[in-house]
Amino acid sequence: MVQWKFVYGLAALSVVGLIKGSPMQEDDQLDENTRNDECISLGAEDFTGAGKEISGKPITVPCAPGGFQSAPPSRRRLEVSASVDIKKLEAYFGTKLETDLTKLSSKCARHPTPWPSGYWPAYADSINFLWNKKTNISASEKYAKAFGHDVKTFMDEVSSTRGIDYMMKMKKKPCTTRADCKEVGDDSFCGIRAGKKKGYCIPKWPGICHAWAPASILEPEPICPVEHNGVVFEPFDIKALITMTYDGSKIPTIFTGRRFSGNDTRDNGKDQYGRFLDGNRRDISPGYFHIAATNILCGFQYSFIIDISAGNEVWNQPVSSFEITRMSWMTPTDAAKKYFKVDKYPFNDAATNMAIVTSRLTWIAETGENGPIVSTSKINKYKTTAEYEYILELDDTYQILGGEWLGLSSENHPDFLWIPTRKPDDALVTPVGLVYAEIKKLLTKSIQGDCQSTSTDTQKPETNERANPESRQQKLLQMSLQKLPLQKLRHQKTSTSSEDLPSSEDLPSSEASPSPENSPSPEAPSVETSPAEMPLAGTPPTT
Repeated sequence: MVQWKFVYGLAALSVVGLIKGSPMQEDDQLDENTRNDECISLGAEDFTGAGKEISGKPITVPCAPGGFQSAPPSRRRLEVSASVDIKKLEAYFGTKLETDLTKLSSKCARHPTPWPSGYWPAYADSINFLWNKKTNISASEKYAKAFGHDVKTFMDEVSSTRGIDYMMKMKKKPCTTRADCKEVGDDSFCGIRAGKKKGYCIPKWPGICHAWAPASILEPEPICPVEHNGVVFEPFDIKALITMTYDGSKIPTIFTGRRFSGNDTRDNGKDQYGRFLDGNRRDISPGYFHIAATNILCGFQYSFIIDISAGNEVWNQPVSSFEITRMSWMTPTDAAKKYFKVDKYPFNDAATNMAIVTSRLTWIAETGENGPIVSTSKINKYKTTAEYEYILELDDTYQILGGEWLGLSSENHPDFLWIPTRKPDDALVTPVGLVYAEIKKLLTKSIQGDCQSTSTDTQKPETNERANPESRQQKLLQMSLQKLPLQKLRHQKTSTSSEDLPSSEDLPSSEASPSPENSPSPEAPSVETSPAEMPLAGTPPTT
């Protein structure tokens, strides 16, 4: 077995705010959320990865060591590791993580791909949104009617929990049109509940992406329409209900990295090397990112979720593939001169080798498209890619010690990384009144059903050019439902052309391999991997 070597120890420099040592070590110092034996509860009001503003500490629950069921028996052996985030992953997967760069895969993709869907933004009143203009009935109203709930009470509860009424409680500015929100300065929309004339200025980004992303990994994608008690549920309706169920699920999550909640419209302050002084803004470190991505996706054949924006907005996306596109080798001295304009590498004295890496991460984006997507070629439209450039600090045996983001990646990189550990309990009833067992029945019928016999709408929801919305406000709302914060991802290369961007009614979705009820599948989904020879990188330098 590989001898796992990490070098740690902080040494302050005279430059204020400059930390000398492995950035993975910086992540540890900043990690006040959990110990390695604790998980963060997804459904808690202040879940760290929630797609909304948070103010309190998250609720934690004990993690079951070795909770992941798919680790090969030969690897199921725990040893001591120094990094808190790495400890969390090792405790869950039940084995040591590989940190030898020359042994890590250079390319892999998870199959099946997580399914695309909407994120049900708060300003659109979450799953109360009327996405299907042909039936003019929301997923929440359908559920209430089909399962014997009072429609108004149920929809009010949805709004109060994650929709417009929830944002009202946060004392948002009242409005009647989007023009009223211009002075707010955060690109807010005027969110108005159905049947009301006034609403509140609500930023575009708050929603339940933190529930869609894990659902898309753990649950299979709805395929066919389903009829229950005279109500037809389209696949997109079922995705909405699954997503809202996960929002209230309280499933344990392995959460790594730190959420940045500061004001990213300000300078935020940088040191003499162009790195953010705020460690929350700077993490996650590229060393940890590379180790986590390759081990989770390539080694354990599982997916994970990232917040793609290092700023204060949260955009949770399920990851589908990772690839090294370029890599070169340097000495610490050469790297110091080229990238930091100094003679001596200033961050990690223990590093004896440097790998300059460009990696490509692909995640699944939002859409409002109805019907099967993952099982068709349509999925390629919703694969979005970013390239990250960074230094990996290595020791003499090519163990990854840490790293530094380079170029535009120093500002645009994942903020945090997390894993949903299991599906909700069968007996779950969420705070808004969704019964998981009922949603599962709809999902099972959707997977096994006849797609030709029931559908009320198997086509993609109408685009804003064809929808003839009742008002300009509704049109603006529809246009905004494609969630990608492109202004924050200027450096990223995306596989979607402008014509392929999600249409006006974009909201949540789901698809993953079938699995036991309370754990990831023991029969791991297939993963395309490349051997660890690093064909793009060449041979490591001899020392």
